[in-house]
Amino acid sequence: MEIIWVIENVKRSEDFYKKQFTLLLAASVCLWKRYHPDHKTVLYADDLTSNYYKETPLLDLFDEVRPLSYSDKINRKVFWSSSKTKIISKTKVPIIVVDHDFLIFQNIDKYLKDKVLYSYDELADNWYPPTNCSYSKKLTTPINRTVNKAANVSLFYLPDPKFARKYGKQVLKNHKEFTKMEVKDTNYMILSEQLMLKQWLVNDNIPHNTLSKNIFDCKDVGFTLKENLIGIWNIKESSLYYKHYGVEEKTIDHTEMMYLFRCINSTQKNKWDIYQDWILKQKD
Repeated sequence: MEIIWVIENVKRSEDFYKKQFTLLLAASVCLWKRYHPDHKTVLYADDLTSNYYKETPLLDLFDEVRPLSYSDKINRKVFWSSSKTKIISKTKVPIIVVDHDFLIFQNIDKYLKDKVLYSYDELADNWYPPTNCSYSKKLTTPINRTVNKAANVSLFYLPDPKFARKYGKQVLKNHKEFTKMEVKDTNYMILSEQLMLKQWLVNDNIPHNTLSKNIFDCKDVGFTLKENLIGIWNIKESSLYYKHYGVEEKTIDHTEMMYLFRCINSTQKNKWDIYQDWILKQKD
């Protein structure tokens, strides 16, 4: 099974490669390989990313690095995850896509079967744009919003390639239409990517699970005590099995960076000790 990370520097700036970003990406793939040694880890990277890291051991952490090219007429400074969605839209096999800031702490093969799997549900009404707003109402295919939830896809497993392609193509279609409308709010990216996904799963009775039972409140930046019926772990259990940094990436301090180094060194000690000073000298 291929596990995919997608990195595109949409602003074409070296400021993109902060040390927190580099450490999280390295820790993410190292921990995945530690607990899933039989999986093939694949990085899709644009030319700027590949060139930036070519003199470091980062690219060597992946079993394969593939070039990322993109020609669709989408404003990727707003809809910056579109490259990831493009890959999903073309898959011919079951696919797992992992964000750079997602860390796994145990093997989850037993959950990678015939159900869609993603990290957790999010409350939608206090963060996501309403589906009856002026932009959303102009979509060729309006989003049928029936539940007050969205799907956080920091980990995203799609066992059915046909559904994956359908989902990916619709998200890209929405992003193209929002681009034509000159939408500047990145929340319209997750409106299609995460809220629409949850509506499809529920409305079409597509079996799915979440890693966490508890529902996340994006406005308060924390998990609520409310639980769904499809989750695997509660709040305490979740912290033992995975971590999605999200907005916490901006507040990673020296202690947390040393923790990430330990995650990396658990499998790559000889290489990464050499680069510790180099990484710590990068921009915050």
